[in-house]
Amino acid sequence: MRLLLFVTVVFYFWLLWDDIVHAKNKKWTPEFKEFCQQYMKHVELLPKYLSAGCCDVDHPTNDIMKQGWKGETLLICDGKEIV
Repeated sequence: MRLLLFVTVVFYFWLLWDDIVHAKNKKWTPEFKEFCQQYMKHVELLPKYLSAGCCDVDHPTNDIMKQGWKGETLLICDGKEIV
């Protein structure tokens, strides 16, 4: 039983470490660029309902996110607040 607990804890921390490493290395990958190309088509069709987010920081649909909530921006890209 202790072995099972040990293996479970080690596996859990391995998953956390793996997520952290991938998050730090997540720059503009080809998959993200492809996602943005497809997503921006939908943003152009539905500008009242979707925000461009990090795909196009200067897009007019991000104005509400830049205003934020109680003066704090809601648009954070690559760990930096976009104002």
